[in-house]
Amino acid sequence: MRVLRFDAGERFDDVNARWGDPSYVLEPGDPGYVDPHPSPAKSKPHRKMSNNPIPDPERPLLALAEDVADGCATHEVEVGLKAVKQADLRLSLTALKGDPTATPPVLGLIYQFKQAEMATGTAEAERRNKDGEARTFLSAARTSLVPILGAAPSAEWALAGFTNGQGNSNAVPSSQEARLQCLSALAVYLSQHPTYEVPAGTPRPEVTATRSLALHQQLSSCRQAANSASTAQGVALNSKKAGLGTLRRQLIALVDELQLRLSDDDERWEVFGLNIPSNPRAPEPATDLELSNAGTGRVAAEWTRGTRSNDDRIFIQVVGVDADWREYGKSGGDSEELLKNLPSGATVKVKVIALNGSLAAPDGPVAQIVVA
Repeated sequence: MRVLRFDAGERFDDVNARWGDPSYVLEPGDPGYVDPHPSPAKSKPHRKMSNNPIPDPERPLLALAEDVADGCATHEVEVGLKAVKQADLRLSLTALKGDPTATPPVLGLIYQFKQAEMATGTAEAERRNKDGEARTFLSAARTSLVPILGAAPSAEWALAGFTNGQGNSNAVPSSQEARLQCLSALAVYLSQHPTYEVPAGTPRPEVTATRSLALHQQLSSCRQAANSASTAQGVALNSKKAGLGTLRRQLIALVDELQLRLSDDDERWEVFGLNIPSNPRAPEPATDLELSNAGTGRVAAEWTRGTRSNDDRIFIQVVGVDADWREYGKSGGDSEELLKNLPSGATVKVKVIALNGSLAAPDGPVAQIVVA
């Protein structure tokens, strides 16, 4: 240590200054000395990426999980996997895909969502059909009341339910909610004016309080069923997303652990359906290409992902028009594509080439279809 002297350029904020009688400054080697200019802390070594990104789309994620689970069945003990094992992946896959061989069969989250989606579509169709029936009835009712109430809007028309709330229209309501209320009001109005009714069995459409009330109740029930189905579909969608999220996190954790336990050139990476980090190879070809018409000029293409693929090139050839294949686009990692703007009535061939980054599979499946 040395005596502190201000004429020697000492500073009040010196961390090694000790004030007293005498005052002094600690020097390197003294107990309690603090280096005023410490070297920056060494950063932790950056872990090298394994060149195995986990896909987001549902189908390739499930396919990769199957491949990785198969690899776990072969090597998880040998490699010493701890965080995620085959049993964990199989459990997540069963939760998502189901197990028809179980007793009772397990309905997976994906199936449950599709079931809920279909139920919503059915309920919405029934609601639309019933609303169309209500619209037709209200149009007939308005026509039958015009000779009695006159063509102009009035308080009497409002009592019958034909009003826009401002008293300047007696048209059939334009919204379903307003038509529902119109049916209720009309049922009350006709029950108070039975001579205005048109009974069933005449050449004219039936316009009765009973019919109006029945349509109100039926449309209300259809709306409630559609709302319930939509809610159930939302719950099923969230459950499916949660299941896929769990599976994706498991795959990320497993790849992270493989990075610690396998060298970058270990060939066992490929047994897990993954790339060898230091030597990624072209993927296996896609398989099972299926085509189906999806409307005029549209074809839905679906296929099974090639092992280690993370994208696909899609080629088409219109027979009799194209001399050779032409690229339609890329799948973006999903193993399906909706091909649009195809010539109706033409025979179209489709080919899929699996990709692993810039590496392409040597060949791909081909299928053809007559476009609707």
